[in-house]
Amino acid sequence: MFRSKGFVWLLLGTLLLSGCSLPTEGSPVSQDQAPPQAGLPPSAGEKPTDEGSGASVPGASANEWQIQEIPFDYAAMKDAVVIRLDEEPRLQSPIRTVVGMGPQTFTLFFREAMDRKSVEEAIVAQAKEENNGDWFVHPDFEFRWVHDKQLHLRATPQEKVTGMGIEYRLAVNGARTKSGQVLAKSPDLFALVLPPNQVWRMSLDGQVREKLSQFPIHYLSEPFLDEEQRYLFLRRYTHYCECDGLHPLLYAIYDVQEKTMTHYPVELMTTYRGEGRFYVDRRGFFYAEPDKGVKVPEVEGVSRIEIDGYVHGASFSRDRSKLLMAVGTEEQKQDFDLLIVQLESGQQRRFAGVLKGTVPTSEMDGAVIPIDLQDDGKQVIIRMRKHEESFEELVHRFDWGTKTISLWNPPVVKQGWSGYLQTDDGMYQMFWNGGFYKGTTHVADFMGEGVWLPSSHRFLFAKYKDSEHGSFMNLNVFDADRNKTETLLEDLQPGLDILGVSRDSKWVYLLSLYDLQKPE
Repeated sequence: MFRSKGFVWLLLGTLLLSGCSLPTEGSPVSQDQAPPQAGLPPSAGEKPTDEGSGASVPGASANEWQIQEIPFDYAAMKDAVVIRLDEEPRLQSPIRTVVGMGPQTFTLFFREAMDRKSVEEAIVAQAKEENNGDWFVHPDFEFRWVHDKQLHLRATPQEKVTGMGIEYRLAVNGARTKSGQVLAKSPDLFALVLPPNQVWRMSLDGQVREKLSQFPIHYLSEPFLDEEQRYLFLRRYTHYCECDGLHPLLYAIYDVQEKTMTHYPVELMTTYRGEGRFYVDRRGFFYAEPDKGVKVPEVEGVSRIEIDGYVHGASFSRDRSKLLMAVGTEEQKQDFDLLIVQLESGQQRRFAGVLKGTVPTSEMDGAVIPIDLQDDGKQVIIRMRKHEESFEELVHRFDWGTKTISLWNPPVVKQGWSGYLQTDDGMYQMFWNGGFYKGTTHVADFMGEGVWLPSSHRFLFAKYKDSEHGSFMNLNVFDADRNKTETLLEDLQPGLDILGVSRDSKWVYLLSLYDLQKPE
């Protein structure tokens, strides 16, 4: 497989991915997504109470954790219990999911009225008995019942959380209903506690370092959506499996300038594939027409697009004024139209049948993925596949000046992805699967993930360094004109990614699992 991490980030914007062998992740639920807190009266025969006999959380006062009844359709329940994470109610049993550090609250909904003491004893016993790995812990529990069908639970692990994380299990097997039935094989929830990563801004000399976020949970992120280094496209695991399984993700946009998070109840994509009715957010992403009743945050710069046909790939032009699309029927697998849409006027220009080749598919599971259209301001690179059964690319170039399309043979291995990053003036390219090039001349091999410094021929990248004291990362810069590399910063904590560089090249933005403050 010749895909690089850069290609993986591309796929993550369009596929539903689980926690697949990535190091580790959330944020508060937005108002639109929070469960209703209407405090409805209990059903007949259910006595409201906050009584509970579980262990108290050390140092926690009763006033710090306020509960009220959450309306729930108990009659529609298929399982004996639903265990739901309060911080993100879309995450519920059966699931293994990432939660934040410190106390976490959950709500348990029971199909039948329960014997409260047996439920509390079962939860404690199941957590103590879980021993699938050394990382499993038994947190302190506190229980508060609204009535016999709804329990609010707070779990507080006492163990220190390292980069590998700790985990605990919430389960009610062995609990009894009021009628005496013993629950067995009920859905459980595995809570994986991982340290959150944070956004940092650092001067290139390392003298000034500023944390720009306070994420309570670990997120996945691509580089900034915009050249102003303001908006981050964040994804959060639902299921975390450390496997190649595909599961839905949860999406949010983080505004680094305002330090605000906007959560979305729909899938967001940086390259769109889907029906011809969809929405475009000029900050740099897309989403399909929401289902009826789904409320999407209202922000400026969003346009609704409606075209004839099915969109097999859509991207922005470099200046975000146009949409570039590969269009056909939904069942079509090869030879698509190129459609260019002016976002302001809605004017369209269609080049019928010019995108020869077949749709690309994922190397992980064979699923169809969006056709990639990459605009550098002078030309658009459009990546197809030569054959349906092959990963070999058929790459087209659309020239903005002549409005013509030609084939291009990029300098990568035969079945390698041809993705690249280019200097602002277009003189140099960094191919993930080919290294550095000046036109057709090879300059240097691939050195690491990074970014070109604006208006320069210098490439900033991070690289691991092993020593007798452990693993660290250095920030290096490669000067393509001189074909020389120098180290800017040494011995940074590992587990960081470069998100971008300010337009004046004075600041680098990083996503890090560790505190990057300069030691005193």
